Amino acid sequence: MDNADRWYFTKDQLANTPSRKCGISETRELSFRQQAANFIQDMGQRLQVNQLCINTAIVYMHRFYVFHSFTEIHRNKLSLSALFLAAKVEEQPRKLEHLIKVAHHCLHKDQSLDVRSDAYQEKMFEVVAHENILLQTLGFVLAIEHPHTYVVKVCQLVKASKDLAQTSYIMATTRYSKILFSFIVFFIVVF
Repeated sequence: MDNADRWYFTKDQLANTPSRKCGISETRELSFRQQAANFIQDMGQRLQVNQLCINTAIVYMHRFYVFHSFTEIHRNKLSLSALFLAAKVEEQPRKLEHLIKVAHHCLHKDQSLDVRSDAYQEKMFEVVAHENILLQTLGFVLAIEHPHTYVVKVCQLVKASKDLAQTSYIMATTRYSKILFSFIVFFIVVF
């Protein structure tokens, strides 16, 4: 199977994800995906990585859960590893320590984090271990073709107004967390 073909799925495959086989409903799976995408977005903004990096992490998360159930690795744990990996791939690496502190703040605003604790050390190990599982699941195919490139090209082709171009770009970004799978690309055709 060609690496690019690995990311095309039939309706049957998408209807029978590992999460569904573990008893998670379609609605609940969508909710988990949206929560994970929102968590990645929140962490990414606090880490000051660009939107491309955030989008890459969201795609990694969605792809991971096509092959694994949400019951295997909690969405928040996988989200940390996805963003950690995406930041390196998109040449915006962040220190693991900083990522863990930001994630902890996002999830537990009122609790301090003891960086000398065993729990903190365990969290560092966990992020790296999940990153390795993520890499294996992705088959080390890390380059992502985002829809934004096509949105910009189509807007230029049809000489779209600045407002339409901005709205289209925002819609492409919003799709990452609002749809079941972020690798579904849509096009807006303006006549």
